[in-house]
Amino acid sequence: MKNTTNTVRTLCEIGIFAALGFIIDELQGLFFGSVFPNGGSIGFAMIAVLIIAYRRGLFPALLTGLVMGLFDIATKAYVIHPMQVLLDYILPYVLVGFAGLFKPLFDESNNKGTKILWLVIGTIVGGLLKFVSHYLAGVVFWADPEWFAWGLNSMSPYLYCFIYNIAFVGPSIILTGALLIAIFLTAPRILTNKPLVENQVQEKDNSKLPIVITSILLTVGTFLFVFFFIKWLKSFYYKSESQKYYFDKDSMVIYVIGIYFMILGGICLSAYLKKRFNYLLLSASLLIITLFSFLYSINKIVSTTLDKGDPKTYWIWFAVAIVGFVGATVFFILTFIKSRREKKAKD
Repeated sequence: MKNTTNTVRTLCEIGIFAALGFIIDELQGLFFGSVFPNGGSIGFAMIAVLIIAYRRGLFPALLTGLVMGLFDIATKAYVIHPMQVLLDYILPYVLVGFAGLFKPLFDESNNKGTKILWLVIGTIVGGLLKFVSHYLAGVVFWADPEWFAWGLNSMSPYLYCFIYNIAFVGPSIILTGALLIAIFLTAPRILTNKPLVENQVQEKDNSKLPIVITSILLTVGTFLFVFFFIKWLKSFYYKSESQKYYFDKDSMVIYVIGIYFMILGGICLSAYLKKRFNYLLLSASLLIITLFSFLYSINKIVSTTLDKGDPKTYWIWFAVAIVGFVGATVFFILTFIKSRREKKAKD
């Protein structure tokens, strides 16, 4: 039972941190998009993968990076070749997850200095692997001097790709490493596998609310996944020589959200059956995904307006997302207050 509970927590944390990392990635892209016209941005989205790497280890970190990569494909992929998609979008954050190899060394260290050293090493290794993926994509698929940024058209493609990619990956490694150290010094619990939210063991009552919530999550999640996955598959077509492949990114985002709801519903059902249903963890999960939807809708409204398109669909999405976000926020606050009161009463 303990192993099952730990697996459930791990899956939930993967979803939460992947969504959080994607949100950070989107925000940093808004600020640095003009600085790096060919993609890339300075920021600390890697922190989401690194936290999971040191909390849960290698495989959960790789999975978190994969989910973040899928979100990237759904929102900003420029597709000219399947291998380019792999190197530019899927692999970068997955490779950051190899920092999880240093978790055993981090856990076994007995002093803060050594622990910080392993945090720094993991951040550098993960960041450099991310850089290598972007660099290979650059020299293989983006080596045409006509598209070089910053007036560097006469530079060697190999040197240009190095300079361009290290210009955002390098500062990101430094920023992420500093933030990870700050988290360790101020809130070390975040980097251990202790529960972020304590279990709320159910009392013997006749409440049907958990099973109602579970049913809604599974039903909505299944519908969103099936309907929009089929729509996404039907949307693929050859677009042009410059961008060879096109697909409906919005449908991909929605069916990924559907998968998230299905997993969350399954976790809630398992927790309910084991009398370990956690309202606070559920509300935190809903808050993250609704925040992601809210920011995604804003991003699409802005980009569609700038492209002189019709953002009407995204305004509808925005309205739904903000209602969900406000509802999830209220739910989280109320459950947080309730859990604090219950803990104080027990103490």
